[in-house]
Amino acid sequence: MTTTIQKWGNSQGVRLPKYMLDSLKWSSNEKVVIIAQDNKIIIEQAGQKKRKTIDELFDGYEGNYVPEEIDWGDSSWGEAGE
Repeated sequence: MTTTIQKWGNSQGVRLPKYMLDSLKWSSNEKVVIIAQDNKIIIEQAGQKKRKTIDELFDGYEGNYVPEEIDWGDSSWGEAGE
């Protein structure tokens, strides 16, 4: 398919035909990631950001962790103006 880059407000845009979105099972408000790489523009479906577990965050960590208590101060809120 050949198309044209067109002005769209202060940006430039390319329209994607419905049949192409349908073939990918993408909707019109789909979140995508756009990457410029090797003189190409790559558009990929944005994945849902999944929070990592504590095990995933520290995977490969080889340091010596020693848990310790931290005094964060008084837990009560002061009155206005204090």
